[in-house]
Amino acid sequence: MKRSTLLASALLAAGVAAAPPSELLVLGSGASEGMPSQYCVCGFCRRARTEGGRNYRFRTAFQLGETIRIDWGPDAVAQAFRFRLEPWKLRHVFITHSHEDHLFPMDFWVRGVSQLPEESWVTVYGNRQVLAAIGRMIGGDWKKNRLTPVLAEPGKTIELPGENLRVTPLAANHTSPEQSLMYAFEAPRWKLLVTGDTDVFPEASWKFLKDFKLTAVTVDATWGMEDRHESHLGIPNVVELAKRLRSVGAADGRTRIVPVHFAHGKGARLHSELEQILMPLGMEPSYDGMRIQLEPAKE
Repeated sequence: MKRSTLLASALLAAGVAAAPPSELLVLGSGASEGMPSQYCVCGFCRRARTEGGRNYRFRTAFQLGETIRIDWGPDAVAQAFRFRLEPWKLRHVFITHSHEDHLFPMDFWVRGVSQLPEESWVTVYGNRQVLAAIGRMIGGDWKKNRLTPVLAEPGKTIELPGENLRVTPLAANHTSPEQSLMYAFEAPRWKLLVTGDTDVFPEASWKFLKDFKLTAVTVDATWGMEDRHESHLGIPNVVELAKRLRSVGAADGRTRIVPVHFAHGKGARLHSELEQILMPLGMEPSYDGMRIQLEPAKE
């Protein structure tokens, strides 16, 4: 067992709280087709290819520290290479829903044909469709792949004592009959909401968020500058959502509001254009490799 794992175990045994992760890494900020869309020759995709840089977007996913990941899409291998990640250190993977840009089950099967460190066990949290998709891929042999499945249900908080975190799945508004999820993370000194794909939040989720003072929130902005719902949001809708977050006490002037999951199409804008639009509104457009600091500066 690695020294870091032994230290964490010793701290828990001694009743000493572990240090929670201090930043959220944006591994991908694009929608299901990525950006620019690999086949597309529309004017926007041509401009995005020419500009490059932050206009290149993997499918949306995030990592909290070394041990927690949110969503695992088909770009996971490329993300690991680009950001020099060590996926065998992961301990918890939270999946928002079973759509292919957020869940690539084969990578969980790959664990079973890999030489892993002895302590490399991962708990996977997701709805019934997510766990069923992974289960089919691995032939139901969770132990062989060193995986532990946990059904995530809206409103039922999950304790992660080894990370000094509490995680509450919340209902998103994206798929039916599948219940897509958002995840609210709570550490002693910060709170984070990762919405995944969603239209306007269900009322039950708003009820949970009342006075849940967020340090940061990443929010679906698939449709870009279009005022459009259809299971996702556009930036005009995100502006309204941000107003409601503030009105219910979930956000204030210090909360980082970070739109993600951008798609190509008529509402799409280059990253520099998004900055000019969003920054005056108190929001920041995400980009691949963005690091969102969560831990407040020490006084």
